[in-house]
Amino acid sequence: MDTVIVGERGQITIPKEIRKKYGIKKRQPLIIEDKDGEIVIKPAVAVPIKELEKLVRKFDDDFIREIIKEDLLKDGEEEKILSKWEK
Repeated sequence: MDTVIVGERGQITIPKEIRKKYGIKKRQPLIIEDKDGEIVIKPAVAVPIKELEKLVRKFDDDFIREIIKEDLLKDGEEEKILSKWEK
């Protein structure tokens, strides 16, 4: 366990060993939470837009039709979704 000091502007320095262990790089976004009375800091996962587009395109028309069959979409959403897949 390490002890850190809060600076005048509320900043702390995460010890090098912990940054290395969790792969935290300079200027990387982190998530900070108040969880059951404890402060939890963890790396934020950033997914580049291009990678996200590749993942989303894996859902084909059959998958979308199944969602529609389950009536999970509101009126008019089917056309919006299907038009996006035609790109």
